Amino acid sequence: MRRAHLRKEITWPLAIGDWPIALLVGLVMTASSVRAQQPASTAEGAAPSKTSTLGFQSRDAFPNLFGPYTSPNVTTPPVSNSQRIHSLIHEGKLCLSIDDAVALALENNLDIAVARYQIPYSQADLLRARAGGATRGVANQFQSSAQFAGAVGAGLSSSGGFSTGGAGGAGFSGGAAKNAGSSSCCDPVVGFSFGWDWARTPLNTTALTRVPFVTQQTLSLTGYYTQGFLTGTSVTYGLTGFRQSTTALTALFNPEVAPTMFLSLNQPLLNGFGYRANAVFIRQAQNELKIADSTFRQQVIAAVGQVLTLYYALLSDKEQVRVGQQAVAYAQKLLSDNKKQVEIGTLAPLEVVRAESEVATNEQNLVVAQTTYKQDQERLKTALSKRVDAELAAVDIEVTDQLPEPQAADIPPLQEALKTAAKNRPEIEQANLNLRTQEYTVKARRNALLPTLNVFASYFPSGLSGNTPIYGACPAGSSPSGGACYPLNGQPFARPIVGTNSNGVLQALTQTFHGKYPDYSFGLSFQVPIRNRQAQADAARALLEERQLRTMEQPQVNLVEQDVRNAEIAVTQAKAQIEAARKATRLAHYTLDAEEKKFKAGESTVFLVIQAQRDLVASEGNEAKARATCAQALTTFQQATATILDKHNIQIAEAKKGQVPRTPNIPGTPLQLLVTSAEFRSSLL
Repeated sequence: MRRAHLRKEITWPLAIGDWPIALLVGLVMTASSVRAQQPASTAEGAAPSKTSTLGFQSRDAFPNLFGPYTSPNVTTPPVSNSQRIHSLIHEGKLCLSIDDAVALALENNLDIAVARYQIPYSQADLLRARAGGATRGVANQFQSSAQFAGAVGAGLSSSGGFSTGGAGGAGFSGGAAKNAGSSSCCDPVVGFSFGWDWARTPLNTTALTRVPFVTQQTLSLTGYYTQGFLTGTSVTYGLTGFRQSTTALTALFNPEVAPTMFLSLNQPLLNGFGYRANAVFIRQAQNELKIADSTFRQQVIAAVGQVLTLYYALLSDKEQVRVGQQAVAYAQKLLSDNKKQVEIGTLAPLEVVRAESEVATNEQNLVVAQTTYKQDQERLKTALSKRVDAELAAVDIEVTDQLPEPQAADIPPLQEALKTAAKNRPEIEQANLNLRTQEYTVKARRNALLPTLNVFASYFPSGLSGNTPIYGACPAGSSPSGGACYPLNGQPFARPIVGTNSNGVLQALTQTFHGKYPDYSFGLSFQVPIRNRQAQADAARALLEERQLRTMEQPQVNLVEQDVRNAEIAVTQAKAQIEAARKATRLAHYTLDAEEKKFKAGESTVFLVIQAQRDLVASEGNEAKARATCAQALTTFQQATATILDKHNIQIAEAKKGQVPRTPNIPGTPLQLLVTSAEFRSSLL
């Protein structure tokens, strides 16, 4: 209501001296109305907090006036491993649970660390777009080429900036102020210029100046403020003037002071009008923040899936080592029994050689299992650390969790899984965001098809003041005229000066701000490009890109659905494989036990016993592999449906910061005992 009241007051007739105040009030109202629109646009693409990652901050002008002109603050990421790794090393082993492995990945995984930079990239792009520049883009973002007139990232700009022009000796050119042009959106610009000139000019007549040559000394000064707004409005306000002294005898003021105030306004009404045309990069940058978050989440999902796969592979390797050790124990026991029977003469010596060969084979298989276990430990160390330092390289990983037991509720029905994937997968989210971003470009290109119709208005009051001489009376027989005395007969001569009226800057500025010598202008400019082929081509390209993105969206959805179906099939196959492997292991146990009993009774041979041992070892190894395969298939299914973060209680905010406030799970350590006792006390309460 207050703003409407102001507008009503301004529509009343104004005195000439009140026009500067009225125009300044209108300028303030225009700026406030445009800025009032910006929170609504921000809500359209809610921007995440600036504290999300890496400490990127823009420097505001207040209270540090030099802040915008210094390098932004970007924190240097640490190159050392997080303290969690050192806290997990206990008695020469890195005791690692699944939760600890996930936490270490969020803190140290280099793929996540690299993806973390996409978020400040998008923040910097939003800062650039709010200043009127074009976005640079982030990973997985579609950048339309239809929105750039020149090079990518050139931004939106309107014609020219402020220029003073004119020669120093001639003073400031008022036309230069009128043609100051409009500024680009959206950061304001303040300018200042100073000039000094001294010139001596020969003349071919004394009729005008009454001297054969003129010496002039000029001091010029200009200051201005210019800004563009998201409505397309551009405003320039400033003050210019000069002080000039001359040797001419006919000057009214010497030295003279001539200030000029200028206030100009330019507003597009068709092409370049409105928020859609001028805020396209801001809207895209707000989407870019979401794309950067989605891309980062996608990398976290991939990294966590990789770590879990390596962890389950390590559990399988550990089980293979146990099976290998058991096979060696079986073979050594058989060898010992055979040697005893050979000594008492109840068994041929060839069976001892056969048993020794079996021991050697099992020992070789054990070495292979142990070295595979060691290799997978190194892979997991690399995935969980920024670098494998001496302390980490010297310890072995002791996995403390077990391979998960398959459950009936491990995976939901297929249709539910497909809906979950369509809702959660970052790839689909990014495709939708890119499509929305392209829609902003299409709307901007539609506006660019319109003819150019601009309305402009300006107000240029000026003043003139300076020192004027006080002339005395002319001698008898002569008449005064200005600064000369004209006798009845003879040449005119200079009138005697008896004093000086001192006037200067204050008087000239008073005239300027009171509008004593005003200059008003108003007009329209209309321009119609014949055929308009360039704008047509850009608009067509924007539409083609938008249609292409819509076409590309469906293959992405199909690929996600295929991933879910394949993952569900893999889990089903892995569960069946586990069941078959368990039955085979049970059968192998019974078979070995029966063969050993037959061998002791003299009804079987060493070869059959060895074969039964091999079958048992192979069955146990296959069961361990099947369980690991099932665990990895479940991880793949969680990745396909993008539920892996929820399954392991992973917070994206923690991944962005690279700090996970979780207690290391090391059974028996003082820290774990302290936590356990605290939980026990809270349960009692």
